[in-house]
Amino acid sequence: MTKQRSPLLKNETQRYAAAGIFFGLLFPVIATSVRIVNLGLPFSFSSIAMVQATDSLLWIINTAPLFLGFFAALAGRRQDNLINTYEKLKQRESELESAQNELGLRVEERTRELVIANQQMGKRAEQLKLVAEVAKSAISIQDVDRLLPYIAQLIHQSFSIYHVGIFLLDKQKQYAILRASNSGGGLIMLKRGHRLKIGEQGIVGFVTSRGVPRIALDVGQDAAFFDNPDLPGTRSELALPLKIGEMIIGALDLQSTEEKAFNEEDISVLSILSDQVAIAIQNARSLEQAQRALYEAEVATRQLSGEAWKGYAKKLQTRGYRYDGVKSEALIVASDSNKQKDALSIPVQVRGHTIGHLKLRALDATHRWTDDEHAIIEATAERVALALDGARLLDEAQKRAARESFLSDVGAKLGTSFQLDSILRDTVEELGQTLTGSTVSFQLVNPSAPPKAEEANEDPARRKKSEQGRQ
Repeated sequence: MTKQRSPLLKNETQRYAAAGIFFGLLFPVIATSVRIVNLGLPFSFSSIAMVQATDSLLWIINTAPLFLGFFAALAGRRQDNLINTYEKLKQRESELESAQNELGLRVEERTRELVIANQQMGKRAEQLKLVAEVAKSAISIQDVDRLLPYIAQLIHQSFSIYHVGIFLLDKQKQYAILRASNSGGGLIMLKRGHRLKIGEQGIVGFVTSRGVPRIALDVGQDAAFFDNPDLPGTRSELALPLKIGEMIIGALDLQSTEEKAFNEEDISVLSILSDQVAIAIQNARSLEQAQRALYEAEVATRQLSGEAWKGYAKKLQTRGYRYDGVKSEALIVASDSNKQKDALSIPVQVRGHTIGHLKLRALDATHRWTDDEHAIIEATAERVALALDGARLLDEAQKRAARESFLSDVGAKLGTSFQLDSILRDTVEELGQTLTGSTVSFQLVNPSAPPKAEEANEDPARRKKSEQGRQ
């Protein structure tokens, strides 16, 4: 219980001084009373005045209240100092306790922040690990149909995301078509051929039209969210564009069963992920296009090579050679050795087309061809095919060079002629000298005139020959 203090005495100095003065007054009162009693005087004001006037010792005693009050005030002041010090210590203790409490709160807050930061760093590490996995898969998996489901499952397993969808744009850039998913609802959507109108349907439609990420923290309040009955558990959604440079090729759609599952910080790392996914898709597409172009080029080369060899072989007078162990002789007609049961026939092929056969028949009917002999014969057939095709190409190149040289010479000679008669004469002379054994004629006709009767009744073979001569 606190002591009640007088409102007139505000501190211990004043109270101690008042107590000292009061106690000091007792000395002159008692001394005066004793002196009056000793003198046998009555207690009256006149007796007090007489005693005080006649006894000088009482004057000294009368100063007792002053001295006692002074020394008591000194003691009171010391007490005030002690009280002030005590109050300051209590205030400092309270401040220290408050600072300790505040420090504890800050430590707890900082600990929570560190825990959250560690969780975020762990999450970022998982995200960056996922980015590395996607980049690795972009190298190892080169088939788009295998790559996209793998990426969807990888994202689902790394982040435990409810639904992962990968959309690609159609050729007309009108719809975003779902190409891969991990969830049961997503697989149903894949079978149904799920697609969203670009710029009109859902967050995916928004992202594929604008090329910027978008988060729906609460799908029930986001106007752009597309309510999908196949994904009833969705509470928040994040869609990121798949871009190659400035070209949008699709979108990566992530949906969670928790509200506010995504934040702006996730966009920075997941955007790297979406870029890696886009690069992986583009690499797989480029490889498919290159393989398709290579296959088409091979098919076209085979067709051209087959047609070229078909026409080239008809022009050859010697179709092959045969060696009987003593000498080699030319084959004018096809050999019938392939009809013999003991003959070994190895096809000679150029780009998938058989241009000949390398036929062998042992002189000893009991001889059996060994694996080494087969390997030697097949290797020889391969090298013969390369050599023959090289010779054909060289022959065609020489003929083409001769033809270009002739046309260049004719063009140069005709370019120097400015008279109609000399142009006609030079034309037939040059063709006649080049095409030996043929007669060449050139005749100008009226383009608007009908064909002559004799030309109409002319033999087709002769007319064709005449037309070739005019050309």
